[in-house]
Amino acid sequence: MTFRTTLGTAVVRALAAGGVDRIFGIPGSHTLGLYRALDTARVEHVTARHEQGVGFMADGATRASGRVAACSVICGPGVANVATAIGQAYSDAVPMLVLAGDLSRAERGGRGGHAHELRDQDALLRAVTDRVTRASEPEDVLHAVHDALTPRRWGRPGPAVVQVPQDLWDAPVDPPGPDTSVAPARRPLPADPGAVDEAVAMLAAAHRPVIVAGGGAAGAAEDLRALAERLDAPVLTTLNGKGTIDARHRLHAGIVTQQYGVPHGAAQALLTGADVVLAVATELGPTDFWASRPRLTGRLIHVDVDPVAIGRHLPADVAVAADVATVLAEMAERLPTAHRSGTERAATCRRRILDEAAPLAAPYAPWIAALRRSMPDDACLAVDSTSANYYGATPLFPVHRPRGWLNPSGLGTLGYAVPAAIGAAVATPGRPTVALVGDGGLMFTLTELLVAAERDIPLVTVVWRNGGFGEIARLLEEQGAGPVGCRQRAPDYPALAAAFGCRYAEPQTPAEFAAVVAGGLDASGPTLVVVP
Repeated sequence: MTFRTTLGTAVVRALAAGGVDRIFGIPGSHTLGLYRALDTARVEHVTARHEQGVGFMADGATRASGRVAACSVICGPGVANVATAIGQAYSDAVPMLVLAGDLSRAERGGRGGHAHELRDQDALLRAVTDRVTRASEPEDVLHAVHDALTPRRWGRPGPAVVQVPQDLWDAPVDPPGPDTSVAPARRPLPADPGAVDEAVAMLAAAHRPVIVAGGGAAGAAEDLRALAERLDAPVLTTLNGKGTIDARHRLHAGIVTQQYGVPHGAAQALLTGADVVLAVATELGPTDFWASRPRLTGRLIHVDVDPVAIGRHLPADVAVAADVATVLAEMAERLPTAHRSGTERAATCRRRILDEAAPLAAPYAPWIAALRRSMPDDACLAVDSTSANYYGATPLFPVHRPRGWLNPSGLGTLGYAVPAAIGAAVATPGRPTVALVGDGGLMFTLTELLVAAERDIPLVTVVWRNGGFGEIARLLEEQGAGPVGCRQRAPDYPALAAAFGCRYAEPQTPAEFAAVVAGGLDASGPTLVVVP
């Protein structure tokens, strides 16, 4: 006799089998069946204070760990609130799973006046991601969860949303069999042998090759380094690619990303002077450069797991659509070691980038240097959309390990850093974690500090005080206008920290700042640090 179980229990078991040991969320009336199953499961629940924080925590957990993280929200307001985080994850190709509540199947249809009803929830979700399942049967849910947790080796990674009707959570289902309980990794589709042959021949003949590595190369960092050393090629990274090669490596040339629209001639010159550019796991899109894209005079080899991304923004002479790590390893094995002045070219580019960044980076430079000194090599820094990031951390904060830099690129939301850092800290226990946020962005997700406090997470949140939305004020002033809507009253930070269960510090010098951050990373519970 086969004993059936509920869909809620089957979903929780599928999460555990797929490597998910925690889920971020806020319980509600439309997800009670899921939470009853969690009550006796080995999948931990992390309760956020707002659904936007729920999504950012799952995003940060995925980026920091390299494993798909899951979160849960109710329908209606829960879905509307988490939509920003889903859109951010989509723009940065972060493959998290969102279990979204929905009206019961009998209530679906719109304009029924039901609690937590959106006019068209499905349309809202499809506006922020392309992987949306509107389940009608238990099998729809289990298939979508299994698909979302299976590592993608083909096509663009991104957030998957499964809408589960309220009445479906308690529906009976057969327990999954042994062959379907664990999500096996999809076998990567092999690269076109002819394309790989052409790419290898082109790189072997190159005199001035340059590599551009995006965020999708985080899982192939060792293969990337080995290939760069064989080629003796400088490696530029995109903003989300920081850390794919150690910033101290002799071939690390810096970031290709400009300071928020301020041209950086050094990276442009390195790319323009290359006879072959190898772009790896990057779309080479507008937010990879934050200014005009480079005019390449050499040939472009574009390697990406998503064939649609290849050649979308810059035409590729050789397109290799395949698993990035597999292709890089094959190329490194087939290419002979050669000397192409890579160390010298990379050093020149790094030096010029820092020189060009210096005017706008000056107010931040000593503080960012102190922050780097206070954090171990394997630490994780989550940054927000703030001038302290654009002009300080982006060009000046060196990252030494993959997945050590969490940045809301693409969509460019505010309020990302704190919940993303919490997600990263929970997903990678023991890894020192810091959030860097402006005082305007902090107000978006301030309440999530309570999560760090109740879980005794030694999270250090660094708040750059610039009076509100300082970067927008600067842009308005450049256009001859006053800072309309940008100046805000700051809270009483010491009182706020005490109310949220955080240690507090307001260091007056970079040296004091470094000591405070180092102490906060060794503390029990979070620390709020306000500078300058």
